[in-house]
Amino acid sequence: MTDSPSPVRRAEHWACAAVFFVNGFGFASWVSRIPAVRDALLLTESQLGMALLAMGVGALCSFQLAGRGLGYLSARTLTLATGFLYCYALPQPVMVGSLPVLALTLFLLGATSGAMDVAMNALAVEVEARQGKPIMSGLHGLWSAGGLCGASLGGLMAQHGVSPSTHIIGVACGLAVALLVARQWLPDLPAKPAEAGPRFAFPEPAMLGLGAIVCCAFLIEGAMADWSAVYLKDTLGTTAAKAALGYAAFSFAMMGLRLAGDQIVARWRAANLLRLANAAAAAMMAVAIATQHTVLTLIAFVLVGLGVAVVAPLVFGAAARRSQHSAGHGIAAMATLGYGGFLMGPPAIGWLAHLTSLRMALLLVALLATAIALLSRHLDEPVPQPSA
Repeated sequence: MTDSPSPVRRAEHWACAAVFFVNGFGFASWVSRIPAVRDALLLTESQLGMALLAMGVGALCSFQLAGRGLGYLSARTLTLATGFLYCYALPQPVMVGSLPVLALTLFLLGATSGAMDVAMNALAVEVEARQGKPIMSGLHGLWSAGGLCGASLGGLMAQHGVSPSTHIIGVACGLAVALLVARQWLPDLPAKPAEAGPRFAFPEPAMLGLGAIVCCAFLIEGAMADWSAVYLKDTLGTTAAKAALGYAAFSFAMMGLRLAGDQIVARWRAANLLRLANAAAAAMMAVAIATQHTVLTLIAFVLVGLGVAVVAPLVFGAAARRSQHSAGHGIAAMATLGYGGFLMGPPAIGWLAHLTSLRMALLLVALLATAIALLSRHLDEPVPQPSA
């Protein structure tokens, strides 16, 4: 337990929460304007999927670099550095005039967002240790709250005809100011020396089930982020403002369950919670796609958000406890698979939509939720083996 006074610990907690909120707000702001960017560049679904793939590749590459950077820079320093770079990269994709430049700017946005994600989670581990109580689920809830607010603001901007460039530049400036305010309360602990070992962390055989869960969940998150608004606007014929509600509904559900996640998991077995939520999400998503009803689709998006909400906190925590190498290795391995899923989701939906239709492609979300429900047993803690 830390000797720091309680007000200092609270300030550190909320400053860290602000960083998570900033990352989620910025990401959802970009997501809310994807249909406008797609229409401005006259992109097909497969072309948009390829451009979005560049963002996933950038995130995956930066994850490894940021993880090693934590051996040389403190989590606070790396979080702030990547955070300000993220704010700079955020408006770039909405100001381009061609597909190749869009892909390049999305690669940079993905790289800065991914690096910031790794750094702020490392910072959260430090803050959690100083708090003396679990706060990780709540911090991820604040990321989802940022996503909800960003998506909602994006819908309002689209409804009132505000251009994507004006909207996102304003968001980026506001988020940079928020980071400047938060930085004075973020703890600055010495960097941990870089450990010798492989450049890429892969899961141990005993944790492949956990890896499959997090890969499916992140794949769903990527697909919902990049295609929910497009599906509502193009397939269901909603307005651009209503289309932005799709990701807002998904983010709201994630936020609610994550904020209450620590208390709920204390009452429910983690495996049971994941099984029930994802079974319901898969069933409702199938019904929504079959009926093509807007309200049912939004309800399905809410259930999908509930299904994946606590995957990252639960799986990362289990991996940290079970890894035979180190807690950091376990988390890094799960994050690598998660980013891999996030990378594959948007282009997979785009390619399937090109071959069939976007409506049929989104059935992949229902199938992935079903897979998580079936794999949820891997969250049960293994029974200790008696020593020989």
